[in-house]
Amino acid sequence: MPLPFEYLSRRTMLTRSAGLVGLIMSGLFTYTSLAALLTKPTPEQGLGPFFPDDRDEVDAIRENPDPNIPISQANDQDLTFVKGRKGKAKGQVIVLSGQVLDAKTSQPIPNTTLIMWSASASGRYNHKGDEGTNSFPHPKTGKIIHRTHDEYFQYWGKAVTNEQGEYWFKTIVPGFYPIDLRAGLYRPSHLHFKILSPNTPIFVTQLYFRGEEIPNNTLNQELLPNDVVILDAGLTPKEQQAVIVDYAPDPSEKKANGLIGHFNFVI
Repeated sequence: MPLPFEYLSRRTMLTRSAGLVGLIMSGLFTYTSLAALLTKPTPEQGLGPFFPDDRDEVDAIRENPDPNIPISQANDQDLTFVKGRKGKAKGQVIVLSGQVLDAKTSQPIPNTTLIMWSASASGRYNHKGDEGTNSFPHPKTGKIIHRTHDEYFQYWGKAVTNEQGEYWFKTIVPGFYPIDLRAGLYRPSHLHFKILSPNTPIFVTQLYFRGEEIPNNTLNQELLPNDVVILDAGLTPKEQQAVIVDYAPDPSEKKANGLIGHFNFVI
């Protein structure tokens, strides 16, 4: 797999850079505000009940068979397939890349381990504790959604930042799922992250999705303000926006690479 910056075309990078320079030149965005943006810590959120601990998994996916390595760190950063199995994960493919930065210095943090996990495209975790509703009607269309296990989806993976603090993951958009059908409560599509950085306390958060080609995009935006995790974390509307990642296709890339998103963790 290529490094994260190789997912962004030269045209995309130039367009984004030109837009930022234009804001700075117009006086609407200053270098001071840019520094503040970089150093503002990423909001923390709960770990959730489905972290991939050993013996909690329904299907023990362990690409690295070394028993001394926790199962949560035994898989690579491409979750769209499982090594040794002939098949691809169901769902919309995405690539998420960015950096891990120090909130005090804005400097990249190398050798940082990121563990990412999520539900499948239908909203089912690879976890024995996920015993919730197996089938439910879509709140907008009424179509029955079956929360099923995907044997070709890796479910969790690990990335380690390089000297520039860069990371990347390739995965699918997980499905939304019900928390309380009677109350009409659902969790929007989201990715979980646990970040283990040198000389820094363990950092845990979740990222959400936005984009015209993201499945159930409109519904996800409606669900976000009332999400139980966001409310429990006490995130302000501004902090909520800070953990939403915009995804869009890169016209220079092959369609097989899916949608791309960018996010810097500031810890």
